[in-house]
Amino acid sequence: MPRRPERRPGRSPTGCAARVEPDRRETAGRAFVQARAPGLPRAAAPAIVRSVLRIIDAPDLAPLFARDARAEVALSGRVRAGGTERVVQGRVDRLAVTADMVHLADFKTGRPPEPGAPLPAAEAGQIALYARLLAQIYPGRTIRPILVWTSGPVIRALDSDDVATALDRIGIEA
Repeated sequence: MPRRPERRPGRSPTGCAARVEPDRRETAGRAFVQARAPGLPRAAAPAIVRSVLRIIDAPDLAPLFARDARAEVALSGRVRAGGTERVVQGRVDRLAVTADMVHLADFKTGRPPEPGAPLPAAEAGQIALYARLLAQIYPGRTIRPILVWTSGPVIRALDSDDVATALDRIGIEA
């Protein structure tokens, strides 16, 4: 049986920008970027901050940036592949667990798929595997896996058919 995700010691359960009041996020974001990347041209900071805020403020992603959401959660568990039980591990970028639902997201920096195009097999397989592990950890809850390409952002939720197809492609048995 997979173990429940735990917070890493010394790590915040949410990102810095998600904890800052909305009307102060842009100012705080610029200060953060300047402090972490002092060599970055000053003109670049506002664009970086706006890009991050588009993600944090996206309504579809709101549960993932709520107070109780977690960042970079380690997962481990067992799945069947090729008739053999295998131990798998991963790290989900964002996780939010409610009484009836588990939201999870994996962020991608590459080129997003075109609207209506199939999801890239590797990315879909990764988030589907995380969804499978979380379904074992949180039985009876709806699992909502989302891939987020940071340019845009482009947000693609996977339904149960998408998850089943992605798992089948990577050889994970139902």
